[in-house]
Amino acid sequence: MPRRPGPQIKRASDKERKDGAGGSHDKVNVDVPTPSSADEQWSTNKQGGNVLQWLAQKTDAVAPAPTSRGAVEYLNQAKKPKSYAAAAASSTAKAKLSTPADRLAEKAADKPPAKAPRSAPAKDPAKPGRRDVATELPKAPPREPAKETAKDAAKAALPKETPKATPKVEAQPAVAPAAATEATAVPRPRSKASPTASPYLKQSDDAVSKLVLISAAKAAITPAAATNTADKPEKASATPTSAATAAPLKPVQRSSVSTPAGVARPEVPPPRRVRGRRRDDDRAIRAQQRMEQEQESAQRRHEEAMRTDAEYKQRFESMQEMQAAMQMSQAEFFAKYSRQETLLLNHVVTERLDMPVILDLVDQHDVVFICTDTGSGKSTGVPKALLELSPDTKVVSTQPRRTATVAIASRVASLRREPVGEDVGYWIRGDKRGDEQTRLWYMTSYTLLLRILENPAELPFTHIVLDEFHERQPDLEVTVALLRLALLNKTSHFKLVLMSATLNTEDWEEYFAGLRVATYKQSEPEHPIHDYFLEDTCTLLGTDYQAPPHLVSRGVVEKDTVDKHFYLAQNLILFLNSCSNPVHSILVFLPGRAQVEAMSTWLLTQLSHRVDAVPWHSAVNLSEIEAAMKRHLPRRQKVYLATDIAEVSITLPDVVHVIDLVLVKRPKISKESPASIQYPPLVTQWISRGSVAQRRGRIGRVQQGFYFCLFPAAQIADLPAYSQPPIENSRIDELSLHCLQVVNNPVAIFSLCHGQPLVEAIASSMNTLTQLGCILDARDPLSAGERVEEIYNRQNERWSRMIMAAAQAEVATDIPEYQYTFVGRILQLIPVSPQPGMLVFFGFLTGLESLMILAAAVTSSLSPFSINASDGRQRHFNVPRAMEETENVMRDLCCGLRSDIVAAMKATLLFRIEQQRHSDNVPTLRQWCLQKHLSYDKLMAIVDLESHIKFELAEFVPFRNIVEAERLLEQLDKLASMVAVMTNVAFVAQSLEVTSEGNAYTNSKEMALGIFSDLTAVPDIHSPSCLRWQEGDIIIPVQLNLIFDKLLASFSTAIASPKQFWMSLLLFSQRVQYATFSDDDGTFHVFALSYGGKERYVEVDEISGYVVLEFRRKLSSICEVLRLSHAHRLLYEEDFDALLSSYSLPPLPELQREVITGLVSIFNNLEDMTADEVEHDEDDLDVVSLLSFALPTRAS
Repeated sequence: MPRRPGPQIKRASDKERKDGAGGSHDKVNVDVPTPSSADEQWSTNKQGGNVLQWLAQKTDAVAPAPTSRGAVEYLNQAKKPKSYAAAAASSTAKAKLSTPADRLAEKAADKPPAKAPRSAPAKDPAKPGRRDVATELPKAPPREPAKETAKDAAKAALPKETPKATPKVEAQPAVAPAAATEATAVPRPRSKASPTASPYLKQSDDAVSKLVLISAAKAAITPAAATNTADKPEKASATPTSAATAAPLKPVQRSSVSTPAGVARPEVPPPRRVRGRRRDDDRAIRAQQRMEQEQESAQRRHEEAMRTDAEYKQRFESMQEMQAAMQMSQAEFFAKYSRQETLLLNHVVTERLDMPVILDLVDQHDVVFICTDTGSGKSTGVPKALLELSPDTKVVSTQPRRTATVAIASRVASLRREPVGEDVGYWIRGDKRGDEQTRLWYMTSYTLLLRILENPAELPFTHIVLDEFHERQPDLEVTVALLRLALLNKTSHFKLVLMSATLNTEDWEEYFAGLRVATYKQSEPEHPIHDYFLEDTCTLLGTDYQAPPHLVSRGVVEKDTVDKHFYLAQNLILFLNSCSNPVHSILVFLPGRAQVEAMSTWLLTQLSHRVDAVPWHSAVNLSEIEAAMKRHLPRRQKVYLATDIAEVSITLPDVVHVIDLVLVKRPKISKESPASIQYPPLVTQWISRGSVAQRRGRIGRVQQGFYFCLFPAAQIADLPAYSQPPIENSRIDELSLHCLQVVNNPVAIFSLCHGQPLVEAIASSMNTLTQLGCILDARDPLSAGERVEEIYNRQNERWSRMIMAAAQAEVATDIPEYQYTFVGRILQLIPVSPQPGMLVFFGFLTGLESLMILAAAVTSSLSPFSINASDGRQRHFNVPRAMEETENVMRDLCCGLRSDIVAAMKATLLFRIEQQRHSDNVPTLRQWCLQKHLSYDKLMAIVDLESHIKFELAEFVPFRNIVEAERLLEQLDKLASMVAVMTNVAFVAQSLEVTSEGNAYTNSKEMALGIFSDLTAVPDIHSPSCLRWQEGDIIIPVQLNLIFDKLLASFSTAIASPKQFWMSLLLFSQRVQYATFSDDDGTFHVFALSYGGKERYVEVDEISGYVVLEFRRKLSSICEVLRLSHAHRLLYEEDFDALLSSYSLPPLPELQREVITGLVSIFNNLEDMTADEVEHDEDDLDVVSLLSFALPTRAS
């Protein structure tokens, strides 16, 4: 084996540096070895191969894609009304799938085509087939040659009747009889499942393709066969013969009485069994005669059509050519697969880097880019080598996903022969393994950002490694901006290492101008990877499918295209499962979770006895993936069904085949659509060439692999080089709130990022945080009293000035300043978005902390109810019936309310009770979830998130933690309506008023208009719900999905009384303005509510106004107690009560009891109150009611 070439180091001289640069740009390049054969690397001989050379050099520079400069535009632009132009969606022609040959015989005669015989032609030894290659596979027993039968000899002696010599057409496995299996070129699949019968992908099973079997059927009736049949009448029904050749059947006469000599024996009727056998024989003979007549007729029509119909002849020859190409492609596949080696998974070594060179570059430079192929060992090898440099080194390495973070930490710890948590640990939100002595931390990128924001001036790490850097999540963009600023200002001393298999390093080197930058590139193939593009895969499967041209330029991937590729992937799984070793697993990349679950259900119903399906998406627990990697079931092939979550870092040693649909679901913001800015829709789109390389790199690490890319090779070059930065298509509410820890305006940080969010997204984020009470404008007169000094870190003031100064150099106007409130600090601690986080704050106000934390976890994880809970025994799943059953279960759990959230909360509590009862017995719990139409994975995610929220809040504010699910269930049954009220306030910005009801007779649907927005929405009929929209209802949806410019609402709560809706807002809104008026009818109050940039006015009577204001004063008192509780959380209870007395404040439990009692009383007596929406044009509402944290004057 030739030695791997060493990296050629090229260092730039001082003359090559940019003017004013603080350091040099050193590059380390490694020449890519030329592949030894076309089978081992990306072939350039096939169609489209000349445009695929980018895949051999995945880190080559390309023209940088235009990135958003939204932060700078947001700060520079003047305030002016925005207008949105509706984007016209152009419809595209759909791809057509045609069968290689239709029923061509209908053109030759009026008589319908006859069925072809259920037999197969003999195998041509000159043509390679599956059985020839299968005998060469390792560990396969030698196959004895089949004996030549009389039937075969007669068939070989027949003259050729076709007018033109054509290659023999191979029979489909589904129609080949058992007797002809050994003589078929392509073997039947081992499973009972047949390829998917799809209207899009038709196999070459036309009746015309069976005409080549006619001569074989004729040769089956020979004198030898007839004699054999006559001698063995017992088997006549199994092998019927024609009437001309069949010997007469002689019934066996059985008699135990002897007849005297000379006396005629009486006629004895034959036994009943013999008579039945005769009838069967007669029916078989007649059927054989009809079959022969039909075969002869079909043969005559075929010959006539071949002589007279040019189109028929052309299509028939095309069919034969396609089948010949399929045979050749399958022969090549089996020839390559026969070289598959037996892998010892316990002795896998993947590290192939020149560590001395890398360590030298890291030591001499500030920033180092490491660009190597996937599987080269950089995720494990580089941090481990940095750790072993010195006992004083402290390394942190990030991963974009939790699964990869934990898996790589476990791998590195095992390489060092130590448990996780000593020198090597991991830290993700909600789980931590390690302590102060841990010197190598594996974290998610968001966790590292939170650690940096706590104290950016004193970073405790000597080396920071950002792995899978090409993904560029929004939190990673902010992290890189802060680290770059720290290196330029020399506030911390650390080395920054950025690693990726696909990265445009030249663009990033310019971003790090002024620092010493080096690049290490190496691309060395370890094991051959055989590539099959869309046209190659169709040839392999014998499918005639032509992809439409210009797939990428259309912009949107049509559902029809997704369905066709999905069916093609199903047939490919069937093919691979029928001919490959079960120990060689399959990895399928699907666009999203819905496709993963659909494919998993299909495998469960079709191939449950042949495959072990492993769903893999963001909601799947990490322990399940780890268990699946170690699981090896006999005679069952493992099939990983994954989203893009499986693209990064984790090595799957048993995976040999990768099926890539080249699709992904990601958020997409359109400037022309206001709804997409507030609710970025998940859009199915083609992936980039860098993602193609990432997915291809999942194989070829430890053994050779096969990559099936379901995309035309000629159009690969049309894919974008790199994916668009996710920060340009994301909501940044939570990220903006976290950035306020180190700077007075999060937009200042965004202006320093390499990729920036859109202007519209920034404006929407700042409005949302302001209306929820998380932040206040520093110019607001109330901001001075609301600033809670105890929650601010004074060490970050220097960083705030440094960031503002750097941002001011990028923009031409002054940057406004904001400050976060006590509510904002609570939301910074918990791992949920601001709207669900408000439920946690409402729990502190009412004393329902544990119950509202559960509500926050439920609304963050969305509905746990599922309509796909099939037991696998039914082949045809009745979706309407399953939907009805699921909704009936939800109605039984909603506590008499029209609220999906309450139903989900009760289902989660019942699940927790079952967990305690069955001691976390997973099979039993899954069966329980199946019966209740619940998703086990979703429920586990809710329970984990609930525990995580409690863990983060425990050190900030003491609260009563109710652990027993039975007590929480009892509390929910009593106060479910109050939980619904607070949920409505948290998600009020997306409230809707139903303006029309649906009518099945007129095929019309319900429609609702936004109360605080200009949105129009309809119910999502594909999501189960316990409520039906009625005209006049106010709907508060937790989930809004934008699909094809239509907003679909789901997981909702319905309010039939507008008075209840307006009263809940008046009680719990963070900030309201009001004034008192009098007229002839008496005194009344007018309140102004503002959400989403819109104001609504509510008029209440005098008594109701006083009730509202008094209730809000009690809430403000609780806010003051919470502030003191945080500031003096180390005091004993007696000392803290004395402190409250000095501020004339009662204890917190007493205040909370008054609040929850008053809340129940208000809504029980709502009929006696007045709360109506009115129009108010005058700007005279000058009194502000704020849920204030400003402390009262302390008594002397």
